[in-house]
Amino acid sequence: MLGGGPAGSGAGRLLATWGHAVRLVTRAPADARLAVSLPPSCHKLFDAIGVRDAIERAGFVRSTGHTVWWGSRDPRVEMFAGGARGWQADTHVLEAVMLEQAAAAGVTIESRGGSLDPPSLDPPSSDPPVSFTLDCTGRSGLLARAKALRTYDDGPRTIALVASWRRDSPWPVPDDTHTLIESYQSGWAWSVPVAGGTRHVAVMVDPQRSGLARGSSAREVYLAEIAKTSVFAGLIRDAAFADGPWGWDASTYRADRYAGDDWLLVGDAGSFIDPLSSAGVKKALASGWLAAIVTHTCLVRPEMRRHALDFFTARETEIEAAHAKASRRFLAAAAPSHAHPFWSERAEEGALDDDETTPLRAAFEQLRQAPSVNFRADPALRVEPRAAVSGREVVLEPRIV
Repeated sequence: MLGGGPAGSGAGRLLATWGHAVRLVTRAPADARLAVSLPPSCHKLFDAIGVRDAIERAGFVRSTGHTVWWGSRDPRVEMFAGGARGWQADTHVLEAVMLEQAAAAGVTIESRGGSLDPPSLDPPSSDPPVSFTLDCTGRSGLLARAKALRTYDDGPRTIALVASWRRDSPWPVPDDTHTLIESYQSGWAWSVPVAGGTRHVAVMVDPQRSGLARGSSAREVYLAEIAKTSVFAGLIRDAAFADGPWGWDASTYRADRYAGDDWLLVGDAGSFIDPLSSAGVKKALASGWLAAIVTHTCLVRPEMRRHALDFFTARETEIEAAHAKASRRFLAAAAPSHAHPFWSERAEEGALDDDETTPLRAAFEQLRQAPSVNFRADPALRVEPRAAVSGREVVLEPRIV
């Protein structure tokens, strides 16, 4: 297993718990730090992986929602439903917690300095392989790149410049636990709180349409972009610049395929979604959980290998496509308020109308208001076996198709 982030450590812990020998190779954490937002729904994944108690003990800021200035100067406060709380996590701390839990489950962890070597690409023997390589190396994508499986979007690239700011008094926002998001003329900004009155504040910029293309330093570009914002510029006015900025490539990509006979592309190694969704870590955790189930199935039930591998690729493809569609709608919603190429080049025409849930909601409402409902089976419907997750395995179950 390559990579010790949430996807790798989560998958490794599960496989070790299920009796498999797991060797996880990771590299020492970089100096740059990044705070990320995890929605309340991650608790199901933490429970499934078996790390919920350790996450609770880590002392992450518990968030009640988001505050958004998106195409408007007026804030939109979005609270999590039912009073649920998410987590605002430092990625270094989150990774350390999950690696510790993986080791406790029996995973052999090998930490290396510098970069990792790509895995061997020797063709498999005619016998079914008895081991699996899980590429969980994020954007590095060692296996994905070695096999030339990565495809970037045709649109412009996006760079995240992230810095750490600190205040001794509470931040002047509706809720200091919230993720903050603001669109502005030439990009968008986000902020996530970490412990001790510190916030990570980021700007998402086009490297070819900012000072980066003219040779300006990252700090100069970062401060110039923050100055263009309305809300964020005021937030940091009385705050102390603590560290950074650090640069991260935030351009989206996907894989042509996510599984082979003895390998899987897991989490960000397979695809990277727009940070607008605040679902990156959740996606990685879910991918690691599913990768463990698929790997376990292939190792203990060889007759299900092809079904399991195809199921993994189908699910990863579906999840990436759903997030990409949601991002297009988000960008299209803000574009009319900002006359700048950053938005016109990213806002896909008709994206706001591309919502498949609208007719479904209308149909449901019609059913709800009907005095009675009579169902009949369409003659075209048939029941066939389809791959599905049952416990820790991929199985074939009857499904309507």
